[in-house]
Amino acid sequence: MQMYLADCVFPDIEGQLAAYKSFCELWDSGEMAKADNFPGFEMLFRVHAPGAGRVTCLFKAGSDAQIFEHFAPWRAQYGIEIDLTPVIGCQDVVDHHKKLFAKMA
Repeated sequence: MQMYLADCVFPDIEGQLAAYKSFCELWDSGEMAKADNFPGFEMLFRVHAPGAGRVTCLFKAGSDAQIFEHFAPWRAQYGIEIDLTPVIGCQDVVDHHKKLFAKMA
């Protein structure tokens, strides 16, 4: 699975408040934990900056279908703007750069 960074921005305070109302309900009921981990998708970390109207997520997904399944309802219901960036971990950086440096030598 590929790891991604999602930078999610609320376009307005009304959408942010509505989304957080839903998020709180899903969190308390345990449904958010289910939505965060299903075949082909694993939420690794989520941090909130409510004063800035932002949420940043680190997750793994097997394909665009799982990304769509997780994020599309939030976009459709609350207008959240989502910027997705594929990312790699530290060991991958080391491994890839060793290969690069060997080719450059």
